[in-house]
Amino acid sequence: MGELAIWATLKVLPGKQGEAEEFFAFSKEVLDAEPGTTSFFAVRIDDETYGIFDTFTDQEALDVHIEGASGKKAVQDLVGTVFAGPPVITGSVVVQRGVTAG
Repeated sequence: MGELAIWATLKVLPGKQGEAEEFFAFSKEVLDAEPGTTSFFAVRIDDETYGIFDTFTDQEALDVHIEGASGKKAVQDLVGTVFAGPPVITGSVVVQRGVTAG
């Protein structure tokens, strides 16, 4: 079985893009310390929508992340002040991974 992955989208309140991006920078630091997290991407889709894509070695690593410092509770604590609502999360499995030389 491939890596487990999460794709989440979040709506940001008007004028709160900077705070959202600060949270994503904090999240990167936290995820860098999670041994079972294999990648983290935060992307701006448009002025009010961001996406997060994370991959994990297994279910235990995913569970550690969800309960961790940048996981579910951390995002919930920012709903109403930075984010318009809870993230829309889709769980998935990575079936192919690639890297290009840059």
